[in-house]
Order: sequence, then structure tokens, then C-alpha cells
Amino acid sequence: MNWTRLKAALIVSSLIGAGAVAHGADSPKIQNGGTVVTVPGVGLAPPSAMNGFNPLLTSSAYDSEAESLMYQPLLWVNRDFKINFKLSIAKKIVVGQKDRSYTVYLSRHWKWSDGIPVTTADVAYTYHMLMKLGPLWPGWDSGGFPGDIQSFKVLGPYAFQVVTTRSVNPTWFELSGLRDFYPYPAHSWQHYTVNQMNDNMTNPQFYSVVDGPFRLESFHAGRYASMVPNPAYSGPDKPHISRLIFRFINSNASVFFALKRGTIQLGNLPPPLYPARKQLTDDRLTISGPNWGFNYLGFNFSNPKIAFVKSVLVRQAMMHAINQNLMIKVMGFGHGARAYGLVPGNPPVYLSPEAKTLLRQGAYDPALADKLLNEAGWHRGPDGIRVKDGHKMVFTLYIPPSMVRGPTLLATMFAKVGILVRMREMPFNEIYEKMIDPHSKNWQAVYLAWSQTAYPTGGSVFKCGGVQNSYHYCNKKMDVMMDKIRITPGLDALYKFQNYFTEQQPVIVLPNMQLFVMAAKNIHGVSHAITPGGGFYPQFLWVSHDK
Repeated sequence: MNWTRLKAALIVSSLIGAGAVAHGADSPKIQNGGTVVTVPGVGLAPPSAMNGFNPLLTSSAYDSEAESLMYQPLLWVNRDFKINFKLSIAKKIVVGQKDRSYTVYLSRHWKWSDGIPVTTADVAYTYHMLMKLGPLWPGWDSGGFPGDIQSFKVLGPYAFQVVTTRSVNPTWFELSGLRDFYPYPAHSWQHYTVNQMNDNMTNPQFYSVVDGPFRLESFHAGRYASMVPNPAYSGPDKPHISRLIFRFINSNASVFFALKRGTIQLGNLPPPLYPARKQLTDDRLTISGPNWGFNYLGFNFSNPKIAFVKSVLVRQAMMHAINQNLMIKVMGFGHGARAYGLVPGNPPVYLSPEAKTLLRQGAYDPALADKLLNEAGWHRGPDGIRVKDGHKMVFTLYIPPSMVRGPTLLATMFAKVGILVRMREMPFNEIYEKMIDPHSKNWQAVYLAWSQTAYPTGGSVFKCGGVQNSYHYCNKKMDVMMDKIRITPGLDALYKFQNYFTEQQPVIVLPNMQLFVMAAKNIHGVSHAITPGGGFYPQFLWVSHDK
């Protein structure tokens, strides 16, 4: 169940890195050169097209997959949610008294592809651009930016300081707040207006100055994007391949047949076609994930036609009506994990004791679902569908292309407790447009997924009036609990929030599936290139040329 994932406007993108790769003595000798053809979303979600490469303006996880290869992060977070300073632009963070000042020192060895050093001028450019963009920037108000920031000051070419408006949780602020201070090439971009940047969203020349391992070579709308290594990359893991091509394929089935024909060498195997993997005789299977995020059934709380979802009893009933074990068995062929909250269980570093107990026991209880719906005043009508005050408990669910299997299972499970689900398949971009329109009250429910940050707080996704809150959900108590995570050191505040989130179910959380990735047998390093967090780092790939 690998649904489309959005970044920023609809998702908080996770950059959980791969880290350095060790090759044992028995590993085949790495060879350089060769082309790898894949699809956007590899290691993360069903395929889709890329539409732009400006990280200040884009809102798609597919676009960010390419952007993360072109621009090195200020802070690189590894699989254990620790900062790897060898792969970060920053080399050290000094936290001041009362956890209010954060002085960041940059490494001096990082350079842009034109030879100019990466300095705090680039960080300052990003900061001022984000302030200029305001809510137009998809990540606005999600990691404490700008509400928790009192001042930003450049202390020199390799040091800057951020002072917060109050004492904050240092771990949260480093992993969620400071990471917004991505350095982008000021000397290359500062002469462009926002409108001009929008006009150059896919122009490779605009992105000629990079500090990441790859650069954009060409873009062909609706067809493919080609990337090549950045020969001036300052990092420790320089790419081995000579070219990376993202071919734009828009359905899971098409990926399977492209793998079979050899027109792509790396792609996600659609879960329904997992039994057919033996047909891909020239490919090797890698099982990855589950990704660092949560899958969900989300509602438009502002739509009066589905006002019943405002009842916490109804949402709890929906949670208990879902047989997650069956979904994992049918959709993931047993490769998946139960999930009931916004904090992922793999790795379980942020899980509360209560969440761990719930994950072990499961929550499937259709008899309890019936009881809760009756308590909420919804009783079965002659046709078995629940009715209250003359209104039926029915909603229309928008689903991305080729994602019918999961919603069909959900509809069957809900029907058993008297809830009618009508499904409507539509292009992902159309779902996205409907959701982000603040005046839209027509859409009712969506079947999507959300990637988490390295410190999962919910950001502005569930905050009353939050920039990313397309669901119009509002719970003042939850807002207070989310805020406490930002200011309270340790994990206790996060534990209390995730437990309350699971009780409230502002979205109905669904199980996390592992991902099936197929790669040609002469492509190596796939398990390092595709991380548990859904990141794709092709600098770890190499192609063997020996016959």
C-alpha cells in the first residue's frame, strides 16, 4: 500500500539519510560508469512525473527526490535520527543558555560546482527568501519557522546564529527547525524574482550551480529528466554511475512492464504484481521500509455532508473496523506493519509505551465499532447502512490511479459496520488541487500518505488553521500538546501527544507496507541507495559491466 506522498503543502518530507557505506572484502569490485534508468518515486511511492526542481517553490515528493540530489542539506540526519556532520554543510551546533540561541558553524570544504565556497551568505539568502515567500513556501510554520524564531544573524562566512522567541526543545529544533536553513546558491539565484524563478522551474541552466552529488542535465516535459554527477562534489560519497534518468511513467502496471522490457533498470514492483516477480528474470528483489511516515484515510471536516466525521466516537469506530492484519496480508503479502498514530514504528525510537502495547495487540474489534456507532446515535437502516436524523453515513473517497485495492478492502470492512464508501479514482494532481483550495468544501475523503520529519510532531498538518491543514481539522487541546513538544526537552510531551492523537484519530491511520524494489542484476548497492526513510541516494549505486 504505497500511496502517493506529498511534500510540504501536503507532506512534511523526511530526509533520513543513508550514511556512509562499507563494502566487505567479499563484495565485488566497484566499477564506474553506466546509466541507470528509473522512475520518480522509486523507494517511496507509485510513479508520477516531475514538474519542477526549485526546492523553495515545489510541493511534490517526486520533485524533491531530484532536488535532494542537487543540494546538500545543512544537517544530514542518519537512520538513527542523529546528525551526521560528515555529510552536513554544518560541522557543529552550539546551544546557548536556556536553549534559546543556536550557533551553527559551517565546514569550510563545501563548494558549489563553479568553485565558489558554500558560506553563510547562502544560508542568509534562503532565510530571507523564506521570509519573503511567507505561506507561499510549502514548509511555512511546520518546523518552528518563522513563529519560534526571534532573530537570524550572520556571524561570519562560516557561522550564523538563530535566537528563538522562547526556550525550545533542542533536539526538536535542530532536527525540524534548523534544517529549514538549507543553503542555496545566493550568487546564482539572488538576481531572480519569484516570478522568474517560477518561469525557470524546469530549466537546467537555472540549476547549473549545485553542491550535491548530481546536477540536472536535461528535462523533457512528460517524458523524462536526466541527471549526471557533479564533478566538483565535495562530499565523501561521489557517484559511480555516469547518468541517472527518471522516466515519467504514470501507473504501477507500466513500471512492471518497463522492468520486464528492460526500458528501466530500477523501479518499485507494484504490490499486486508481487507474485509475478519471477517473470522479471533479469532483476533482483530488494524489500525496503516501511517508509518513515503514515498512510491514512483523511476527511474534509468543513464539508457539511460528512459532518459525522467530527464525532470522535465515529472516528474511533472506523479505526476498530479496520482489519489491518488482513490489509497487510492481502496488499503486502505479509510485508507490512500495523500503525495507529502519526509516529512510525520503524525504527521505534519515538514510540510511547502505550503505542508499543497497541501495536503488539492490534485494535481490530468490529463489535466495539458497532457499539461506538450506536453510542454516537447512528443506527442501521433497512439496507444496513447507518442513519441519523434522516442522513446516511456515506462518503465519497478520492483515490490516486491504480490504488483501488486498498480502498476496496476499506469499503468492505466499513460496510460490515454500516458505513457506505463510494470510490472515485482521479489523477493525483486533481486531488491535490482540490485539497489545497481553502474554499473547497466539495471533496469528502482522500486515501493518501504522509512522510514524517526526523522529529515527528505533526507540524502544521493538524494545527487549527495550519498552512498544511487541508483537512480543516481543529482541536485546541491537540494544539497545546503539539506546542509542548516544541518547548519541552525529552520525549514525554511527544508520548502524551501521540497517545492523544491515536485516541482522536484526526485521520484514520492505516498500516505501513514494505516496498518491493526490483533492480537489474548488474546494478549494485540498492539496499544502501534506498533507505528505510524513503530516501533515494543513487550515489551509492554502481553498474557491473562484466558479462
